[in-house]
Amino acid sequence: MNKLNIGIVGTGFIAGILAPAIQSSKNAQLSAVSSRTLAKAEIFAADYPGVVAVEGADWLIARDDVDAVYVATPTAAKEEVARRALAAGKHVLIEKPLHSKQSFERLSALAREKGLVLMDATHFVHHPRTAVMRERCAELIGAPRSLHTMFYFPFSDRDNIRFDPDYEPMGAVGDMAWYSMRAVVEYLAPEVLEDIKVFAEHDRQSSAVIRATGVLKFDSGKTATFDVGYTAGAAVMDLALAGTSGILTQDDFVLDWHSGFGFDNPDIQTGFVHRSGMATRKDFVFIETPSEKSQHGLMIDNFANLIRNGDDAARETWLSATAKTQGFLDAIWREIQSQG
Repeated sequence: MNKLNIGIVGTGFIAGILAPAIQSSKNAQLSAVSSRTLAKAEIFAADYPGVVAVEGADWLIARDDVDAVYVATPTAAKEEVARRALAAGKHVLIEKPLHSKQSFERLSALAREKGLVLMDATHFVHHPRTAVMRERCAELIGAPRSLHTMFYFPFSDRDNIRFDPDYEPMGAVGDMAWYSMRAVVEYLAPEVLEDIKVFAEHDRQSSAVIRATGVLKFDSGKTATFDVGYTAGAAVMDLALAGTSGILTQDDFVLDWHSGFGFDNPDIQTGFVHRSGMATRKDFVFIETPSEKSQHGLMIDNFANLIRNGDDAARETWLSATAKTQGFLDAIWREIQSQG
């Protein structure tokens, strides 16, 4: 079976992470890369023999040897690039976040019309750990009631687009609270957001949001708290899911320590911790969820498989999860904006 030919629009940090995963996939291969300048595209492509460098997204989208486009541009440009790719009959893998839920719904409608796959590039949902936690949730902790996530990494480079509201309007909220909201979708599975309170810290020079803390109340009394940003002096990716009969925790819910692209610790097992009752640390149970591939590698495989199998129900499942995630993120952003 022929491999899926993927072209990348954008040559930033995250594109450099996904390119090796695409090349190492049994189901996909990198065929072209584009940047706003040909020189940048050529520098990027030099590490991948046979990959064509082109200037501008339109030239990449028009290529016959590109079946799907990975949109790795700043948020401000994502919808337009993805729209042009879908209109040209290309499947799309798009970096998070989107500009808004309405933006994603416009793209979703176009993907459905064209019979194409549209998937967001959230890595952790493709790791076996996510599926195992969902499948064993009722058995281990009963009914899930609350979720807490904390995601920080120390970052202060004001020349980076994360500090430029024109390119990344939501700042740290879009960059990091996206993962918190996706965890809400995966593990709490709420339908309706009933109330929300958020505190946000802005960078004094750029006005970009660099930290946010909040609480969300959903239907059936479920709640979620999140704490994200660039201002802590250490990397932290903690998750705690509390149910009526126990708690599940992860200390690396975004990027697993074992094979996350920011970490390479093959001696650290990937999994989650279960505790219940009056357990002390010696009673905690670690449930291992090994994977032969990194979660971003699994994402590329799943994207290619979704294109090949033509399963409309599966495609809708991915679209629904993205729309819900973006909708909760939009609510956080509206609350921040209402504060002036």
